[in-house]
Amino acid sequence: MTIGFYDDEPDVKLPHPPIPLAAFLIVENAICAAWQLLLTKPRPGFDLLTEKEDVVTQELHEVVFNRIFNEGIVEGFDRQLFTILVREPKLRNYDYSILDKMPDLLIALVDRPAGIINSQYGIFMECKPVDATHTVGKHYCNKGLIRFVNGDYAWAMTSALMIGYVRKGYTILPKLVDALKRSATIKTIKEPYICSRSRPGPKNEVVHISKHARTFTYQNGSQHPGPITIRHLWLSRD
Repeated sequence: MTIGFYDDEPDVKLPHPPIPLAAFLIVENAICAAWQLLLTKPRPGFDLLTEKEDVVTQELHEVVFNRIFNEGIVEGFDRQLFTILVREPKLRNYDYSILDKMPDLLIALVDRPAGIINSQYGIFMECKPVDATHTVGKHYCNKGLIRFVNGDYAWAMTSALMIGYVRKGYTILPKLVDALKRSATIKTIKEPYICSRSRPGPKNEVVHISKHARTFTYQNGSQHPGPITIRHLWLSRD
């Protein structure tokens, strides 16, 4: 007989309360600042144009946390608001059947609301290259975005962040919009649109937002997560 996780946590609120937009904006600004450092002052031997996905993500994680966090470079990106930034934490999926789902990056807020699962609360981030060999549909969507839709990542949250490592010629409009229209596995409720509070930079597009249906139910079988809002931050490698 399996004892349900929530039997001992009757006051857990699922899905968890939304993370404030301001927190997402701060984290996105920090990622953009780190990306500029990867382009202009990289670690010796690191080439952003040629390195593979995992290497780029590891470098991004280290620069964000070691060179940007709590250094006064990005206002608000400090220990007063955020805790440790984790690379590939091992977490359970929505029904606890898989123990080692690993989102690329996860950062939690210091001020967490009551009635949450601490390990499942934060800004979950998945990173994917976007180029001729890593297409938006088959790679970015079907190997990245889908994990937020099917309950692998951020299943207790109502929003998450996708990060694209993009080569020249690839833009959210129309590439991502077209891929989502063609997708047979991702149901899009709202097509990507510009976040009015986001700003483009020399090496990043303005953040776009999309909304997608989730069809799974939580472990107790009676609660449904509702749709998830995905923020898309695309960073140029060229």
